[in-house]
Amino acid sequence: MSPPGRTPPPSRRRLHRRSAAAHAPPTTVFTAPPEQCEMCEEVRLAGAFATGDPYPPAAPGTGFSRLITRTAAIDVLSGLGSLRPGYLLVVPRRHTASLGELPPAELAEAFDLAWRYADRVGRELGSPTVLVEHGSSAVAAAGHSTGHAAAHPSRGSCIIHSHLHVFPLSDESQAALFAAPGSRRTTGLSDLVDTAQRKRNYYFCTWKRDEGYLLSDPNLPSQYARRVWAGTLDEPDLWDWAAFPFLTHCQETADHLRGTEDDQDETERRLRETLLAYGAAARSYAAGTQHYGADSSLPGEIADLAAATAGTVLDAGAGAGRDALCFARTGRPVIALDACLPLLSMIPDDPRVHRVAGDVRAVPVEAGAVGAVWCSAVLLHLPPAELLRALVEFHRVLAGRGALHVSVKEGEGHASLPMGGGNPFRRHFFYYRHEDLVPLARKAGFEVERSWSTQEHDSSAELQQWRKLRLRRTT
Repeated sequence: MSPPGRTPPPSRRRLHRRSAAAHAPPTTVFTAPPEQCEMCEEVRLAGAFATGDPYPPAAPGTGFSRLITRTAAIDVLSGLGSLRPGYLLVVPRRHTASLGELPPAELAEAFDLAWRYADRVGRELGSPTVLVEHGSSAVAAAGHSTGHAAAHPSRGSCIIHSHLHVFPLSDESQAALFAAPGSRRTTGLSDLVDTAQRKRNYYFCTWKRDEGYLLSDPNLPSQYARRVWAGTLDEPDLWDWAAFPFLTHCQETADHLRGTEDDQDETERRLRETLLAYGAAARSYAAGTQHYGADSSLPGEIADLAAATAGTVLDAGAGAGRDALCFARTGRPVIALDACLPLLSMIPDDPRVHRVAGDVRAVPVEAGAVGAVWCSAVLLHLPPAELLRALVEFHRVLAGRGALHVSVKEGEGHASLPMGGGNPFRRHFFYYRHEDLVPLARKAGFEVERSWSTQEHDSSAELQQWRKLRLRRTT
């Protein structure tokens, strides 16, 4: 029984059934987000794993998304267990046990976003803040790779997927209470990286940009920082987020902070609407793209890329899996990556094809794990800066002199087009020319083997001009 006025914890069982659509990937290739990782599910379901269903957006009263903003690598969510409005979680979309395990750019981005939103909480909600992370690298290294860490209470954390808490406080003097006994003062983030690389757990907190407090190998009770927070609010028994989720505060925080920031948010809004458009039309889109047209050059281009490369193929933006299955028929193992879960779930079962939910700008695959990347009609949804991020990721996951095939609609400018069929969402397109793409490819570390233009029907059966490039990774 929950105390009067407290909302009982949400049921997650119905969403666990949906998450089974993405097959568990081979451990030799992926950074291995565990099948049971609740935070990975929040990333995959755009902040609606515990609280709602985003495809299509939930009707009033049936749930909500906690997602406040999303970049290529980082999500900001309103936190469950929100004892007061303004409680946030900054969550890397890449599965790691500690923030210190992230690539340097993603680590910096996580803290940059945390401070930006901490400033907003202070400015708009009147609450000073403290940032806290429980790093779990030692637990993950010991083989406890499940997403929930209830079996390891001495770490102080409860989920083995790196995340940064932003706690709103009643008074700024309370921030110092979050420094665990025995912590040492540190500056910068290099100590987090060093501790994580040594596969040690840590507890880190900061309320000033130029300093923090780090405790290695902490022996702390589960949800230690939340216990401290509850004590500062004179609610010492309400520290457990699962028992006391405070959904009203959680939704209030998401609604207040969502969708009012800068151009990066506009980019993510367009991408989110594009994904919603594909998700809402997933069944008809899958049926319409199941087979190649009589005039399609794609089967020949797939055969050419397969012949020119070896090893696993990454189909980046696999949709309903037509191209991934074509590669599989050549005998190649395929990673079918897509950010649209409804489409991903429609890929037919094939022992060579592993379905993975993810963003082309933050691919959940280890460096040098694939021999070829196929990216057809996907990067056309990204503006130039984000397209470059995707190319950099493809360079990272390719081995040696691996090859990349890219195709986009040829032209200039940007368009927002209806999906049709009564779909309320629009798809957003960016058009590119040869002279636009080549500098981006070279900047990402590729050389251009071939660039050509063809006419071919798109998924809407309209004849389009396409720009295609075969790129080779430089070492």
